[in-house]
Amino acid sequence: MQASWSSRLQRSWQQRPILHRDGVSLQEAWLLRKLQQALNGERLQIDGLSLLSRDSTLHLTAHHPLAARLTLHFDFLPVDWNSRQICLRYQVQGEAISPSTTRRVLGGLLLGVLEGAFGHKALQQLAKPLDWLTLEQDVAMIDLSRLPALQPWLDYPLLGKPLAARLTIKAIETSPGLLRIRLGRSPAPAD
Repeated sequence: MQASWSSRLQRSWQQRPILHRDGVSLQEAWLLRKLQQALNGERLQIDGLSLLSRDSTLHLTAHHPLAARLTLHFDFLPVDWNSRQICLRYQVQGEAISPSTTRRVLGGLLLGVLEGAFGHKALQQLAKPLDWLTLEQDVAMIDLSRLPALQPWLDYPLLGKPLAARLTIKAIETSPGLLRIRLGRSPAPAD
């Protein structure tokens, strides 16, 4: 009993964000759990996340407009802190799922004919309720100023200014099992 309690506590600490002098690293398992808590619902289910140095993947099951398994391959682009946007380049692949063989074959044909367009259109439909996410053909833009979970941190007062006016996100990088966010000081405004 003691060993299982201590091993659970140790696993819990290992999955927490890791603070660095210039930022923070988020563990893959912790990030997956947070994505599932925020996005899982009737239309979408987050099945898995694999963070690598290049070509990280997010596995989704879409239930609408067509039941499909989607694999989203992505890499982060340079951060545009002035507009509070994080962008990533993505490519989506889809596979129809259905208990019926006929539906699966027809769905597979539809996906084959419309692979790029369907994947993109399906993601756009799923992203509609998320006003902080904009999807173009191969670029996803996350507006940090509209992201509800981040809003309190951006507005947090620090020495008379919001935290977002004092710190910048310099870069977002992935490595096996980690998402690394590098922070820096905001440049002083010119007088």
